[in-house]
Amino acid sequence: MTKIRDPLTFSLAIKIVAEGIGWNLVADATHRAERTVRLWSESDKNGTPTLDQAIALDRAFLAAGGGYAPILESYVRQLDVSLLELIACRAALADDVANVSREIGEAISFCIMAAQPGASPAVIQRAIVETEEADALLPRLLGRLKSFMPGNGAARETMGNHR
Repeated sequence: MTKIRDPLTFSLAIKIVAEGIGWNLVADATHRAERTVRLWSESDKNGTPTLDQAIALDRAFLAAGGGYAPILESYVRQLDVSLLELIACRAALADDVANVSREIGEAISFCIMAAQPGASPAVIQRAIVETEEADALLPRLLGRLKSFMPGNGAARETMGNHR
């Protein structure tokens, strides 16, 4: 039975290395038992090679004629995905700041007009509406900012565990 491996994972990269050089050479390159290295190739099992072992596997694969370093490529792709998520979080924050800024600007503008002598009830009502619209956006902005705190959302970038 062929076991499906998740894309971008180290387990798939190890399977690719093993297909290229054989399980016995994977075991030799890492100084581990063949059973151990086979378990590394299974997505549903815990365990991965150390950094030195991963380098040894990529080197062995390249030395055997492989055209790239599978474990390195897996790492790069995983990093790229996490960076895209981080960039998207920061872009969303910038969008939220722009929206709040625009709405607050409109609210201030109408509040200034409402403060003028002889301001009509319509102008005062518009100042109220604009202020309420600006106020409605602040909780979203505040939530987005809090997600950047350590242990929350985007702040996981510093710990390498961004969602």
